[in-house]
Amino acid sequence: MNTVKKGDQFENQIFALLKQELSKGQLGIESSSGRIFKKKGYFSNEREKEIIVDIAIEVWLQGAKNYSLLWICECKNYTHSVPVDDLEEFKSKLDQIAGKNVKGVIATRSSLQSGALTYAKNQGIGVVRVMPDDQVKWVMAFMTFQQFSGKEKLNPEAFNQALQKQQFQSLNRNFYCVYDGYIFGDWQSLLRYTLALHKI
Repeated sequence: MNTVKKGDQFENQIFALLKQELSKGQLGIESSSGRIFKKKGYFSNEREKEIIVDIAIEVWLQGAKNYSLLWICECKNYTHSVPVDDLEEFKSKLDQIAGKNVKGVIATRSSLQSGALTYAKNQGIGVVRVMPDDQVKWVMAFMTFQQFSGKEKLNPEAFNQALQKQQFQSLNRNFYCVYDGYIFGDWQSLLRYTLALHKI
């Protein structure tokens, strides 16, 4: 599979999942307040044209003429670690998009170089690693009630390893995220935090 097709496949997977969660009201906002898009353009004054983003969720207050929060997800499906340059480029895009309430997340199947993770933390960019299927071992016998009920205690060290170690082998988890110094075990908790944080 060529790299473009591989990237599109990952992006489509993330988009479908987020669209489904939004429609069910699982992201901390009413489905009528959120609008999700793939490959939408947002105007950049510096470029004097639009910047196309992979996935965007706009949050609209009732009767508003513009969104009150724009959440952007850029998808990376590499066979190597994500370099700091990709994070710097993404931050530049976020800064150029008109409007002040723009939040960004990089979603990837691979790890991040340590400098990339540090840069993301210092620039307020969320990082999500969706583990490749062959790097996740599902062992139901060891799952606790907390894992089944969604009240599992998350291990920061495991999240750090998953995000920085390319060949990390995961046990009973395929989603790892850091944002604002916190760790998140799924899309719902990440989006709920982002929206609650900005009082949308």
